[in-house]
Amino acid sequence: MSVTRLLRRCAAMIFTAVAAAPAHADTDVSPHPPRFELSGFGTLGAVTTDDKDVWFTRYGVNYPGAKDPDFSPDSLAGIQGSLRLTPYNDITLQGLVREDGGASQNPQLTLAFFRQTLAPGLSVRVGRVRVPFFMLSDSLYVNYANPWVRPPVEVYGLNPFNDLDGIDFIYNARVGTFDMEVHPYYGGGRIPFYQGKARLKEALGLNLGLSRGDFSLHLGHGEGTFTLERGDALFAAVSNILLRTGQGRVIADLSGTHGRTSFDSVGVQWDDGSWQLVGEYARRKTNRYAASAHGWYLSLGKRFGAVMPYVVVARQTLDEQFAEAKLPPGRLAALWDLFLVSRNNAQHSLTLGARWELAAYAAIKAEVTQTRPDDDSWGSYAPRVDAQTPIGGRTLNTFSLSLDVSF
Repeated sequence: MSVTRLLRRCAAMIFTAVAAAPAHADTDVSPHPPRFELSGFGTLGAVTTDDKDVWFTRYGVNYPGAKDPDFSPDSLAGIQGSLRLTPYNDITLQGLVREDGGASQNPQLTLAFFRQTLAPGLSVRVGRVRVPFFMLSDSLYVNYANPWVRPPVEVYGLNPFNDLDGIDFIYNARVGTFDMEVHPYYGGGRIPFYQGKARLKEALGLNLGLSRGDFSLHLGHGEGTFTLERGDALFAAVSNILLRTGQGRVIADLSGTHGRTSFDSVGVQWDDGSWQLVGEYARRKTNRYAASAHGWYLSLGKRFGAVMPYVVVARQTLDEQFAEAKLPPGRLAALWDLFLVSRNNAQHSLTLGARWELAAYAAIKAEVTQTRPDDDSWGSYAPRVDAQTPIGGRTLNTFSLSLDVSF
């Protein structure tokens, strides 16, 4: 079933609920004074690798730093304010400071929406909201809520868009012994990256959440158009080669404004307060500009008082590259291969880590990750100096440490 048909069914269900629902049960018509709430969050994180000719990087999130250890992949500070106007509507703003994919540290407005309750269990938000591509999308910035230093990049690196300018509906209901959440959304977003920009447009999607006791399940599907306009030196060199060899048409698959994409995700979590099991699968499919790929991870943790050691196994696999060219063997073909390899993040990893709960609002996390990028991939790494530095097929060890707070 297509996402459009699913959304139509969802809309019919929501509007039926609105029509059938009685007026708000609260018969108190006395005025409610506006109430303002303020909260904050932050992460101070550092990461280093044992091989000093490569950087760890989160593509689309940060730009590889110039210092070791590197604080740019995880460090951030944010503040959020909500103004409740009445019992049925509110305004929320969230500001964030962190390094983005273009190496800028300018403040970002990451939430800015008006929410209205339409009926019991049903609300609509208009403005800038969090795009719910993943099971943990709502807590991507508030990293204190996550068990690890960062969500596994093999999955969460598949879609770097976090913020959506548009509209969404959230409908909560009880279905038998399960709590259900239906979450359709529509809109777009943009992210900067080094010497380029990317934009998501006409994103239409639907998420379904089910929970019961210690167990929760996430299902999601989204479709949309996107642009990816490159301006880096390697892209310019490859474009020149394609023009010289009569393959200029291939450039339209490398950079432009007419891409289409779909995204699917499935996530499960079980947490009984002692053991924690988290797993997620996601798939990105595109027709150009970025490779089609899928990834998964499985995380298991055990609490011993305030400390929870955990282990994470993760994998990202390339499904299909986004362009093909036929170049004569030698320097030209090698440069083309380098371009494709640098845009491939396929890898597998094993992480051993621990979380120490300092207080109800602060935690320290430490991880050691052993990663092996695929032979034709840079994985989640980038050369520090020489773009010809081989990365694929190497075993790389990364150490990460973070302090997360939420107040």
